[in-house]
Amino acid sequence: MKNIRIKRAISFFLSVLFAACFLSSCSNSMGEPVMTLKGQEITSNMYRFWLSRVKGSYGGSDDDIWDKENDDGKTYNEIFTEYVRQTSMKMLSAIYEFERLGLKLPESKIKEIDQTMTAMLNERAEGDKATLNSLLADFGVNYNILREIYIIEAKLNYLQEHLYGDNGSEAISDEFKNEYYTNNYSHIKQIFFYTKNKPKTDENGKYIYDENKNLVTEEFTEEEIAAQKKKAEDVMTALSSGQEFDLLMTSQNEDIAADTYPNGYYFTRSSQYVGSVVEAAFELDENEVTMVESEYGIHIIKRLPLDEKGYEAKENVDFFSDFESNLRSELFTAYLSSNEKDIKIDEKLISEFDVKSAVSTTIY
Repeated sequence: MKNIRIKRAISFFLSVLFAACFLSSCSNSMGEPVMTLKGQEITSNMYRFWLSRVKGSYGGSDDDIWDKENDDGKTYNEIFTEYVRQTSMKMLSAIYEFERLGLKLPESKIKEIDQTMTAMLNERAEGDKATLNSLLADFGVNYNILREIYIIEAKLNYLQEHLYGDNGSEAISDEFKNEYYTNNYSHIKQIFFYTKNKPKTDENGKYIYDENKNLVTEEFTEEEIAAQKKKAEDVMTALSSGQEFDLLMTSQNEDIAADTYPNGYYFTRSSQYVGSVVEAAFELDENEVTMVESEYGIHIIKRLPLDEKGYEAKENVDFFSDFESNLRSELFTAYLSSNEKDIKIDEKLISEFDVKSAVSTTIY
């Protein structure tokens, strides 16, 4: 019993000593600055933390992924490390603008952050800061630094809302909305034929859905796939001979969403749809038609002119649910980037850190 008590005492002493050493290096600052902007700074501790968070979000502990190259010949380590660098510059610019404009976080937000920190302390370290700091050290932070990071992130969000929110100081003009709409969206209609799995129908020809409201399908035979391809070829022939796309879409289309979206589809380049279809939607000229084969079937798509203020039409609401937020984000990024030329970066120090060597986290 006596030995157990001695071991516990030693363990406690070491944890306190570790915390004291760790905190002493940050008692006067949040660590060595990797980038500065007119008196504001992002430190190595903050930067390491954001690297850890990105690693956890995109690759976890699978270190093999970071040495793989994309089509541009860059490794994913290089790509995501550069992403953290750019995000950190954005954070720094936001801190500077927040202070320059004389803004102040609401007390309710500070209270919310402190409640988050207290909950973390109790749940992960049974209320002991030294223990929590030992857990956070892998990610380059301690309790105080992590709290400051949460405050910085809150300031970024608050600044964006202050500038471009519903009651923001910077009104978003219709002209800019239309410019953003024109530059980022493609409008198509499609005639679709299944080739992977065919939907099952009842005796009335209506699609059958399971208890989870998923379409019930069955495998095509080789002969059925050939017949589907022949249908698509016939449609392309009919279109080339001058038949109306909308008439053929009404009579031939197997796209079950066509009735829901009679005005067609609106895509951005990042839309969560069949990748090859989205890509083709931006490669086509207006009123041009092409055929795309995907893992699901055959898509005959026609690019249409953008409807005037299509982002306001009720029938298009599903395609523009994030239009305003994306627009604000674009404006905000442009606003913050105006400070980039004045940001000073310690290239030697920042080069010591990258996503691959960071310790992954998805918790904080």
